[in-house]
This record gives sequence, structure tokens and C-alpha cells, in this order.
Amino acid sequence: MSVKQFVTAAAFAAVTVGGLAASSAMAVVIPTVPIGNPGNAPDPATGFGSVAYTYNIGTTEVTNAQYAEFLNNVAYDDTNSLYNGLMGINSGGGSGGITRAGNIGAFTYATVPGRQNHPVNFVSFWDATRFANWLHNGQPTGPQDASTTEDGAYTLTPGGISGNTITRNAGAQWAIPSENEWYKAAYHQPASQGGDSDNYWRYPTSSNSITTAQANYNSSIIRPVGSYAANFYGTFDMGGNLWEWNEAIHNGSSRGWRGGGFMLFFNEDYLESDYRNNTFNPSTENAEAGFRVVQVPAPSAVALLALGGVLAGRRRRN
Repeated sequence: MSVKQFVTAAAFAAVTVGGLAASSAMAVVIPTVPIGNPGNAPDPATGFGSVAYTYNIGTTEVTNAQYAEFLNNVAYDDTNSLYNGLMGINSGGGSGGITRAGNIGAFTYATVPGRQNHPVNFVSFWDATRFANWLHNGQPTGPQDASTTEDGAYTLTPGGISGNTITRNAGAQWAIPSENEWYKAAYHQPASQGGDSDNYWRYPTSSNSITTAQANYNSSIIRPVGSYAANFYGTFDMGGNLWEWNEAIHNGSSRGWRGGGFMLFFNEDYLESDYRNNTFNPSTENAEAGFRVVQVPAPSAVALLALGGVLAGRRRRN
């Protein structure tokens, strides 16, 4: 097991107790990896992937256990519908992994046994930004207001949400990846460091070809995060398992998805670097999509954060 894999496994062990979400008094860790090579040129085939600065990105997608801890800290009355009832249905491979108990004002949340380390799904882009705000604000416990989920990395207002105009605030410490941040972490590897001749791979597995032994696609089940080998930068599951939200705004009404998903009709084409899934309203919540977070500016080493609580033309590389 590599050092990165060991850190990830240790982090997963810390976030659950007996298959249930940890209480808000128990720390959760979110492992990240640094994405270096600042100022890299964009992918000549797509124009994406150039990032001027070093940043950190979540080693994996946010898990059910991590998201349940977030809910237990801020969603006791769930005024912004951070919880989707489909999260509690465990009837198939694409089901959710979080249950809710109690009455409004006293809701509590727990992970479905066996699914605590699966990526959280049934989350909208706005759910993801509220999670990022919570991280930015120091993981407080309290109502969903400016001090917990509504301001920080993103200033969330009714008008901004309905108009889909909200962008990352200057000084954001945690955020949803921009499309370029996500793309670089997934596909970039300098040729001088063993990458392809143009510094980008076709797939987020540091390769120009792929099989289902390398990523969870064309499948019938969601798998635990980190089930496959890491890529060049040390991230897991940027291809397959769940599509991941990014900040890109498309046609004024949609937000970006990248990376492909687990379902049977998502073949390897959807994992390619030139595939942009840009049709989904940011309020969409379904079994296919989750998210990971970025930390900007990056710390000097891999961060372990203690938490309180459409279509584009496809290229073919030889």
C-alpha cells in the first residue's frame, strides 16, 4: 500500500464508528494532495487544465460519512434541504448512504452500514457549495446562516441561486473545483515527469487507454472511494464512480459535471478529457453525481483537515 493510500485508509477509519456516522464531537479528516506545476499550459486538444497557482484537491470524492457529519452539525432543521430522502434508500447499487431520524429541529443523521465510505450522492451544486462554506468557516455547529453555510467561499443569496450567477469569493480557502482545477488534477502530467508528449492524458488514470479494472464505469454499483489506483497527482476516482460537480457555468442555467459515472450506459467515452457534461441545473440531485473539494492556497504538504463535526468532439491519441 502506498503512503497516499495509507493516509486515505486511515482517514476513512476515523470517520465512522460501527458503520454509523460519527457524532459531531468526533473529528473527521479530509485528505488532500497538492497539485503543483503552477503556470502549466492548457491541454492543446481542449484548452483546459491551465492553473497559475499550486492548490490542494480532495484525494477522493466527499464520502457519505463526511457529509453525514456536516449534516449533524448544521441540518438539525435542514432549512436549505441539504438532505435528500433518496439518500436513505438502500435498494440498489446506485442508492444513497445516509439516513435521517427525529423531527424537524432535532434531526440526526447516520450512514447506512457498508456505505460510509461510498461517495455521497443526491447532492446538488448548492449543497456542495454549502459544504465548502462550512469548511471555510471552520466547521461550526449551528443554523444554516452566514456564519455556517451561506457565506464564506460563496455568498449564497436567493437571487444568485435562481439566476445561477454565484461565483467563488476572493479569499476562499475551500471551494468546489473550477473546471481547470478539476481537469488539471485529473489529466495533467508533465512529459518531463513521465507524462504523455503533450503533458496531458486522455483518461484520468494517467493513461491513454482504460479498462474497467482501472475505474468504475459501465457498472451497476457505486464502489467505496479509493477502490482503484491513484493517478499521477495522487487522486482517486476522477474517472467513473460518480460524476463530479465543478464551478463552470454553461448556457447561464447549468453547472459542469466531469469524470463519467458508474452506470451501465456510461462507457469509457464519458471519462475522456474532452467530454464535458454541461446540461444539469445546479439544483439537480440524483444518484449519478457527487463532488470533491479544493483547498486554495495549498498548504505546504498534504492537508489533513480536522472537521468538527454538450458533448464535445472526442480526440484519439496514438
